Amino acid sequence: MNTEYVVRLDGDVGSERVGVKAARLAALAGEGIRVPDGFALTAAAYREFVRETRLDPLIAQWIRRFRAGCDLVVAAAEIRTAFRDAPMPPALAEEILTAYDELGGDGTDVAVRCSPVDGADGVQDEVFLHLRTGADVVAACRRCFASLFGTVAVGNREAMGLDHLDAVMPVTVQTMVRADLGASGTARGESTFVRIRATWGLGEPPAGDADLYSVHPGGRPLIVRHRGAKLTKVVYGDPRGTRTVPTTYDERMALVLTDDELQQIAAWSVAADQHFRRPMALEWAKDGVTGSLFVVEVRPWAVPTVTIAARGRSAAVPRRG
Repeated sequence: MNTEYVVRLDGDVGSERVGVKAARLAALAGEGIRVPDGFALTAAAYREFVRETRLDPLIAQWIRRFRAGCDLVVAAAEIRTAFRDAPMPPALAEEILTAYDELGGDGTDVAVRCSPVDGADGVQDEVFLHLRTGADVVAACRRCFASLFGTVAVGNREAMGLDHLDAVMPVTVQTMVRADLGASGTARGESTFVRIRATWGLGEPPAGDADLYSVHPGGRPLIVRHRGAKLTKVVYGDPRGTRTVPTTYDERMALVLTDDELQQIAAWSVAADQHFRRPMALEWAKDGVTGSLFVVEVRPWAVPTVTIAARGRSAAVPRRG
């Protein structure tokens, strides 16, 4: 479904509507790159929630109290509590539940994440994992709205002279990739090849622990294949968090990715660079149940440079490899 308040993450959906992270993923989905199926609550949905629950006066009141000397931690916490206690407007809740039903409905594992429009004010990027009911999804969306008034975010907006009542918080809801049973890592293009890091379980692999690969896109031979230690992995924990556990001997000895999987990730990395017309870093995940690969986040990255001296002059040039 695509409405004023809920949009599918596929194609050009606009970062001002769904936030920067969600918009980038939607753009890649439009290019045929596999991303987790899902939808976004738009900035308009946040505004509708605030309007229907009449939170504007309360927000303004606590901001005035803070400026008059009330502790920032107290003022921000009171605003967040009001958000969490306010009921989701029925029409908005219905759209969320309809969109969740299209993903599979109750029993379908999803992740609900904050999707800040620009991230400039330090909004905490909260995430709620493996939710399995429509009621939990609606509640998590409300908590994401509330995170717009974290202590750091409020303080930063004050410092920058931004109006708190103009701030918005889109939210993304996506089916969960069972990387806890599979693998995850990063990829980014460097010179003529793509560097890929991979480890078992969830999250970005720690430096020095992951498998490292350098891959020529397009079916050409691998340059480097290095097996990392992979001593631990992050898996989902009860009820909705994560925990770190030791890997098995077989996991430590095995390479995480096959050559075909490396070529797929490398091709996606090249496609992302071409689509956004700048170097991008991908976070990818492999579902341990289905074996499918997904891109779960994409963000710009600065190509490292080195400084060389020539005849008394110095110049910064892109580092090769």
